[in-house]
This record gives sequence, C-alpha cells and structure tokens, in this order.
Amino acid sequence: MRIWLVPCLLLASCSDHSNVEAHPLQLAPQPVPHAKPGEPQKPNPGTPLVQTSKTPAGDQMYTTYFYTASEAVIHGYEDKTKVRIVSLADPLTKRQAGTIWEGTIGIGESKTVPTGAGVFGLLSDKKAAILVGTPSSCEAVGYFLKDQEGRFRSDHFFTQLPRSTYSPDVRMVVWAPDAADVSIHATKTQKLLAQKSLAAGGRLELRSDALASLGNSTVEISSTKSPVQVEVYYDEGFIVPSVTGSGNGTDFYTFVGALTQGANDLDLMALDDTAHVTVTDVDSGKSIFAGDVKSHGIHTLYLSDRYVRVHSDKPIQLEVAAYDHDGKGYAEHHFATGHDGGGIDNDFTVTTSEQVWLFSYYDKNAITITDARGSKVFTGKLDAGTGHGITPGLGMFHVHSDKGMSVMGGSSSCGADYSPAAGMFAVDEAMLKVIQQVTEARIQEAHDRGVTLTPQAAAAAPLTATEWQKYGEPAKTKAYRSMTVDEANARKAELAK
Repeated sequence: MRIWLVPCLLLASCSDHSNVEAHPLQLAPQPVPHAKPGEPQKPNPGTPLVQTSKTPAGDQMYTTYFYTASEAVIHGYEDKTKVRIVSLADPLTKRQAGTIWEGTIGIGESKTVPTGAGVFGLLSDKKAAILVGTPSSCEAVGYFLKDQEGRFRSDHFFTQLPRSTYSPDVRMVVWAPDAADVSIHATKTQKLLAQKSLAAGGRLELRSDALASLGNSTVEISSTKSPVQVEVYYDEGFIVPSVTGSGNGTDFYTFVGALTQGANDLDLMALDDTAHVTVTDVDSGKSIFAGDVKSHGIHTLYLSDRYVRVHSDKPIQLEVAAYDHDGKGYAEHHFATGHDGGGIDNDFTVTTSEQVWLFSYYDKNAITITDARGSKVFTGKLDAGTGHGITPGLGMFHVHSDKGMSVMGGSSSCGADYSPAAGMFAVDEAMLKVIQQVTEARIQEAHDRGVTLTPQAAAAAPLTATEWQKYGEPAKTKAYRSMTVDEANARKAELAK
C-alpha cells in the first residue's frame, strides 16, 4: 500500500493556501542542504534565470523551465545535443544561481541529473524530452511517454525505464490507435526486444520478465504506417492522452492495472459540457460503463487488470490515479493537461491526492485555485521560473491564470511524469519562424515606402496584435494554444537574449 503522508516535502510553504504574492520556491539541489519541510523560501525576483540563452559560439538555445521532486532525465533525440540545467539563487539556503549540470547528449542517450526538488531552467540547442520526479530513484511510477516535440503520439520515442521490476504486474504497453508496424529496441545494445504489426486498437507489450534486465536502461520505440502511444505502467498515478495525442479528447486507450492495492481508479473528468461516456473492455468487447459525467465533474471506476477503450460525445480528461479509493496521500505526481490539452495553459482541472504544485513560464502571472464547490483555496502571483506548492488535500481543483503555466497534482516524493516544459521547445521553434516572417514583412513594407530597414532593426520592435493574428497561428497551435501577443513578445525577448 503506497500511501505516504508527507504534506510539505516538495515545495516549501505548502500550507499557504491564499493571498500569496510571488514566491519562487526552488529548493537547493544536492549537496547544498535543503530548507526544513514547511519552511518558506524567500523570493529573489531580481535574479535572472540565466545570463544568456546563447552558447559561446552564439548559437540559439531553447530555454524552458521544469518542476521536479528530485531528478530530471533528459532524453536526446538529435546528435550532439548541448544541454544545461541551471538553478536560481536562494537566499535562505545560500544557494547561488548557476549551472547544476552541463553536457552533450547523443541520439538515444539519457542523462539522469539529481537536481533536488524545485523549479529549474533547461537550455538546449536542440529539442529533447524531460522526464521528472523520481523516475530513477523510485520504481513505483506510471506515465505515458512524450517525444522531443512534447507529443503523446509519435512514430519515435526514447524512454529510460524504472530501476527495477518490483512486481510481476509491471509492463510497458504500446498502443496503436491506427494500424502500425512497431518495434522496440534496447538502445545500448540495439537488441530487438519486440516487434509486431498491429491493427487499429492493437497493442504490443513488454511484461515484467522482459523488463527485468532493463532497469534504468533506455529503450527505443519506433513505428511505421502511423504514430503510436506508449504507456509505462509500474503503478497508477498518470494522465491518459486521447488517440489524437492531446491531453483532452473523446477517444482513449489505456491499461488499468492492479498495483498497489489490487485495483486502480479510472477517473473520467468532464470539461465545460456534460459528457456521455462509454468504457469498453478491449479484449472482451463488453461494456464496463455507460453514463453521463456532469460538466466540471468526475466519475471514478475501480478496475483491475483491464485494457479499456473510453469514448465520449464531448471532450473529457482521463486519468489512472488514486481518487475514490486509497486516494488521500497516495504518493504519485501527474501534470494536468490544461483546457487545450497541451500541458501549458491558463485553465486547468487537476486531481490530487494531497498537494498541488504551480509554476509559471511568464512574469506577473496572477493565479486563482478553486475547489469543486467553487470556493477559493489560493490566490497569488508568480514570475517566470518560480513555483509554489499548496496542500488543499484530496480533491479536484480548477486553476486559472492570466498567462501560461503548468500544474501538477499528487503527494510525497515518489512518482514521475514527462514535463510539459518540453512543449516550450516546440513553441519557441515556431516563434523563431514567426519572428522571421514578421521581420521579412516589415522589411518589404519599408521597401515599398522607399525606406531601407536592416533585419536587426526590423526584428527589434515588439509584435503587434495585427502581426500576431496574421503570423502567429503556428506558435499558438503547438503546446500552448492560448498564447497572447503579450506572451509571444515575452518569448521573443527571451529568444533575443
């Protein structure tokens, strides 16, 4: 029974539920001593996250933030990917701003960095995936994979598996929403672990006997014909993406296992509309549930060792996470997907067994959290790269903010998930193209007026609302669909450093 009540382990000031003004609550990485649990961390908003977003050679670096309880595992998808993880200054622990780890990661390589708990900055000259929490030090975790674009559905994934197969019930499941030819290799030896042609709705699994020798090893999942989704099940405590690859949707596949109490909760969460939902056993074809889930409500099914398909007539969110059963204090971490399903948003519904963690990608971000009854449990502001944790207890909560942020629910120090922060790589890649288009358009417009405008001068001015409406759609349709022109200019300024 994996229920550990450690209410303020991961971020300080967890008990501060309301009226908080800008608390950057990063804890010190090892070996610098941590503050005592529950002891507030004082902000230092004047400290920049990084001194530069360019390499010494002047190459552009993607810059993003991530929250973790203990570690970060960086997966390389391109050759010679330069990566740097940085910390903020913290006057309470006397931690200095600076680099925690810097190095180069190759294709299919994974690097585990013991950061300690908190929010950190990650700079990379190429896109990569970020697995956070305790993926190496605690094996009781579960998650769906994300690729270097921050996508849940892809034709190519790398992941580092948990350190041991502590139960015969653990497994990795590759789901094929459409027909696909799938292969799984051990990246270090290039040994073929499994291969199968899958029909639509089919799956390929590695059970505990095949996974036993792969603890803390990286595996590669490849697919042709169509992209797939991959579920790593070593315990419950994770969101389930829809077959489109979004965190929200109307069609889902997932395995609901038996760890650790013999059954797991399958949580059906309606968004703005009441949804009629059906849950079907994939193997038998028999109906498990058919009914309505009220707007902004939740319905939980208690299942054991079932492969299920979930259909809905309206967009919903789906989780395999302790809620009705064994929910209070259950040790796990999962990122909320947000209203648009990308994980970076300004409108979230999140379940938690104990705590909620917030962190912002933008300055002066006003945030409000309400419970299922509509009562406020938190109001406050965060700056870019700052985090805050509260302990509202078991429940479902709604998080609203002025600007883009990410939200995590869970409890204690055992759990893992892929950070939505990797989605900012895709946002920034699109932003660079938007900036280029706007710059070229400004130069052409100046030329038409008989004025010569240099590229540097053309790119210097902030984007206008008209320019953002005309050129910004590719950036808005990536990980953060609700990005405003003000937020776009904030990312533009970060990329220009």
